[in-house]
Amino acid sequence: MKKAFKVMNELRSQNLLCDVTIVAEDMEIAAHRVVLAACSPYFHAMFTGEMSESRAKRVRIKEVDGWTLRMLIDYIYTAEIQVTEENVQVLLPAAGLLQLQDVKRTCCEFLESQLHPVNCLGIRAFADMHACTDLLNKANTYAEQHFSDVVLSEEYLNLGVEQVCSLISSDKLTIVSEEKRVEEEILVKNSSACKDYLIEAMKYHLLPTEQRALMKSTRTKLRTPASLPKLMMVVGGQAPKAIRSVECYDFKEERWHQVAELPSRRCRAGMVYMGGMVYAVGGFNGSLRVRTVDSYDPAKDQWTSVANMQDRRSTLGAAVLNGLLYAVGGFDGSTGLSSVEVYNLKTNEWFHVAPMNTRRSSVGVGVVGGKLYAVGGYDGASRQCLSSVECYDANTNEWSYVAEMSTRRSGAGVGVLNNLLYAVGGHDGPLVRKSVEVYDPAASTWKQVADMNMCRRNAGVCAVNGLLYVVGGDDGSCNLSTVEYYNPTTDKWTVVSSCMSTGRSYAGVTVIDKPL
Repeated sequence: MKKAFKVMNELRSQNLLCDVTIVAEDMEIAAHRVVLAACSPYFHAMFTGEMSESRAKRVRIKEVDGWTLRMLIDYIYTAEIQVTEENVQVLLPAAGLLQLQDVKRTCCEFLESQLHPVNCLGIRAFADMHACTDLLNKANTYAEQHFSDVVLSEEYLNLGVEQVCSLISSDKLTIVSEEKRVEEEILVKNSSACKDYLIEAMKYHLLPTEQRALMKSTRTKLRTPASLPKLMMVVGGQAPKAIRSVECYDFKEERWHQVAELPSRRCRAGMVYMGGMVYAVGGFNGSLRVRTVDSYDPAKDQWTSVANMQDRRSTLGAAVLNGLLYAVGGFDGSTGLSSVEVYNLKTNEWFHVAPMNTRRSSVGVGVVGGKLYAVGGYDGASRQCLSSVECYDANTNEWSYVAEMSTRRSGAGVGVLNNLLYAVGGHDGPLVRKSVEVYDPAASTWKQVADMNMCRRNAGVCAVNGLLYVVGGDDGSCNLSTVEYYNPTTDKWTVVSSCMSTGRSYAGVTVIDKPL
């Protein structure tokens, strides 16, 4: 078939056996009716119907310019076309007219690849005009997810008020806060017309609450934003020595990819996601326990350093409570620690709070119901793995014991799912566990749930989309690259088909919003 079209194109170029001339502007293109009709429903209808064009030797097409028509007829004969920034806006509607769906689809894919905060609104309008539904939806989604940049573009400034209201009323808008959105609106809409709308909004917010409640519309409805796609980030670890590598698992694409490495080797660190940034806290660099803290910006794929902790800590627990980062317990190279220190992001400073009642290295921590829990670990004083659990109340700055686990667990993975605290795996001396138990703060009780598929200690744990994931760790003989997740509805563990690039234990694990 390809050879036949090649021959027909050669005949066309020599004006042999051509039976129609297609005219657009001052461009005349010799062609074969049967070829055009076979490839274009538009020409098929023209040449097989009762219209005068079905018998005419010359057919004029007024809706398409000459050069664009030549490109499309060349495509009919060769199945080749080059879409560029210069021709896509004339090529797409012309392909739509001739009903060349493959060309139209290629144009849409090209425009999708060109989406940017400065042009996505224009592409959205173009897609709407030419009934490109898929491109329209993707341009809409892009504008919503990049709103903070889109709002500063020239295209946004040229939108009408109805178009602006349509965009900013979307629940899928990605913004840092409603206050930030208002600041952006005020910043860019500095015109007399926009000031009128701003005054109208001010009058609305000055009304008594009960009056505002009666004025319901899409403009007054509170936004319920959809959550962003998530990534699971695995940072550093022991493989078998401390490493710098960082990889992320995309839950939607079900695959792993590498991101920027740590500035230096780090394992046995605490890991949290706070304020859109990832923090790797303390740990072991292969020779020393450290008090350094590195911060990762997913949008820039870049690590920077922030203020050091006051104490050296490895095998610590880290969690976020009331907007502050807590570093709990750990090992300083000579002794287990009961001390706890807190990082204030706004001041870039660390300060101590009340210590735990027990020294705990290899401790797991989690926050439930506004309380911080320290689970198990190893007490260097008694040289015992621990089953005890402590709870910190930030209001009183006090630690208190709660119900113990059913078994001793050092190096257990700890995660929070549905307001329940999970203790996953760990070890008691040489015995590495695959058992899992869950704590209900409301009842102050622990209960066993299904075992993992394999024994794990020093694994990372995180919760996302109603599932509890456990990542890597070691089974007592080797580091693991596998990941499995627990579904509380079915009380079953399932192994994820895609493994990390390398087996690692003592890695930091957290869930982040996928960079846009």
